Amino acid sequence: MPTTHRWRSITLRLWRVALLVAVVFAIRRSHQPGPVELSVERVRDYFPSAAVLAPQGGMLAVQDESGITLGHVMQTSPEADDIIGYAGPTNTLIALDSRGRVLGLRILKSSDTTDHVAEVVGARSFFKQFTDKKPAEMANLQVDAVSGATLTSSAIAEGVLRRLGKSAATSLRFPDALTLEEVKKLEPKAAGLRESAAHPGSMEVLDEKGAVIALAARTAPASDGVVGYKGPSDTFLLLDATGSTLRNMTLRRSYDNEQYVGYVTDDSAFLKTFDGMAVEEIAKMDFAAAGVEGVSGATQTSFGVAEGVRVRAEAWMKDAEAKRGWWTRIRWRWQDSGHVAVVLAAFVMAFTPLRGRAWCRHLHHALLVVYGGFIAGEMLSQGLLAGWSLHGSPWRNASGLVLLAAVALLGPVFTSKQLYCHHICPHGALQQLVAKRLPLRWSPSKRVDKLLSRLPFVLLAFVFFSVVFALPVDLNALEPFDAYLFRVAGWASIGIAVAGLAWSLVTPLAYCRYGCPTGALFKLLRFTGDGDRFGVRDWLAAFCVAAVVLFAPG
Repeated sequence: MPTTHRWRSITLRLWRVALLVAVVFAIRRSHQPGPVELSVERVRDYFPSAAVLAPQGGMLAVQDESGITLGHVMQTSPEADDIIGYAGPTNTLIALDSRGRVLGLRILKSSDTTDHVAEVVGARSFFKQFTDKKPAEMANLQVDAVSGATLTSSAIAEGVLRRLGKSAATSLRFPDALTLEEVKKLEPKAAGLRESAAHPGSMEVLDEKGAVIALAARTAPASDGVVGYKGPSDTFLLLDATGSTLRNMTLRRSYDNEQYVGYVTDDSAFLKTFDGMAVEEIAKMDFAAAGVEGVSGATQTSFGVAEGVRVRAEAWMKDAEAKRGWWTRIRWRWQDSGHVAVVLAAFVMAFTPLRGRAWCRHLHHALLVVYGGFIAGEMLSQGLLAGWSLHGSPWRNASGLVLLAAVALLGPVFTSKQLYCHHICPHGALQQLVAKRLPLRWSPSKRVDKLLSRLPFVLLAFVFFSVVFALPVDLNALEPFDAYLFRVAGWASIGIAVAGLAWSLVTPLAYCRYGCPTGALFKLLRFTGDGDRFGVRDWLAAFCVAAVVLFAPG
C-alpha cells in the first residue's frame, strides 16, 4: 500500500473511533445522575404517620408530628451509581424501622432496560430477601437474582448491599464516637486522634509528635446484630499501628443485663482473650476449637462480646479484600464464557474458508439463534449502548458482554468486516436461516432501496438526540432484540421481530438492511478498504455530534 494511502487509511480509522468517543462524551455530558428528592408522601407506605423527613447521619429520619423518630429512609444513589445492570444503574429506596431493620425496598428511578426492571418489580420474592434484616446481618447474604432479568436484579441487590454497608458505618444503637479520653485508658501516650484513610471507620492514634502509634476502633455497628443475653454490645478495640494485630480491648456500652455486663468488665482474663492475635486469625476463629471460655455467670453476654469482636475482624478482612486489584472484582458468569466462545467462532467464520461451506454456516447460525437469542438473551441494542454511554459499562458483572460490544464496535474499523452483524447477532442469523425459504421474492427498485437504506441511519440519529435531550422514548421498543426474552419483552419488540422475519422471507435480511439502527452504527464505523474516504455519512455524523456539544444541556 502506498504511503499516502496508508496514512489516509490510518487517519480515517482514527477519525471514526474519535467520533465514537465524542458521541459518548456528548451523551454523558448531557446527563448527571443523582438521588431523587424525597417527600413525606413517598414514604407513607412504610410509615403511615410520617410528618417530617429530617437529615440524620447520611440518611433521612422519618418523624411523626410529635417529633418521634419512626425509622429511617435512604437511597442507593449516588453511592451505587457506578453499579451497572444490563444497560444502566438503578436508584432504590431503602426503608428501615426504628430498630434498624429493613422494612422494604422500592425502585425510585432506573436507567436499566424497561422490560427487565418491570420483571424485577413484579418479583416480590426478590425484595423479601432483604426485609426484616439489619445492615450488619447482610454481610454474607446470598441474593437470588430474578430469572430473565439477572443482570438488572443483581445490580439492584449489589447497590442495596453497598448502601446498607455504608449506613452500617453509623450505629443507631451506639451513636457515640470514640474519644481521646477513652483511648488514653488503653494507650497513655495518645495525644490525638484522626480518621484513618487506610481503615475506614477507625481512628489513628497519634503521639505528641504526630506519629501513628496505634489504631482505635469499635465493634459497632458491625456487632449491632450480635445479641448476647438480652442485647448487643459495643467494644473498644486497640490495634497496632498497622491495624493487623489486636493489642487490647474494653467494653464500652451494652444493652445486655447490667449484672452480667459487670461480670464481663471485671474479668480481666476474658478481656485479654484476643490480645496479640492477628485480625485475620480472629476473623476465622472457632471459639470452641480455640478453647475460648466465657465468663462464669455471664456466659451468653461474654460470648456475645467475643462474637462481636470476631464479626468486626471479619468486616476488616472484607474491606481489605475489596481494596485488591480491579481484576479481583470481576464476576465471571457462564454467559461470559459463552460470549467468548461466540466471538472466537465469529473470527473463525469470518477469516477461514469455513464461511463458504453451507452446512457449517447454517449450523453456526442455528447455534447463534439458540444460544445467543433464547438461552443467553444478551444482544447489543441501542438501549444497551445508550445506557452504557450514559452510565458506563458493566465490566465487573458482564465482562463477556462488554467484550462482545468491543468486538462489534472496533471490528468494522480494524478488520473491514461486520463481525457482529454477519457472525454474532442472533436476529441476523435467524434472518439468514429463513432467507429464500419461499418461492415468492420481492426486491425493491434502486430508488426505493436507496430510500429504505437510509431509514436505519435516521433511526440512529433519532436515538442519539432522544438520549441527549432525555426524550421519553423507550429505545428497546425500536428494535426486536428483547423479543427473544419473550417472557419479559414488550409487544413493540415482539411485533418488530415478527414483522422483520416475515419480510425476510421474501427480501433477504430485510430488517438488517432497512430497519436496524444498531447495524447502522457499525456501518458508520466500517472501513471498507483503499477506496474508502471521508463521505457524506461522516459529515452528517460529525454535524450531529457538534450540534449536541454546542446546544445540548450539560
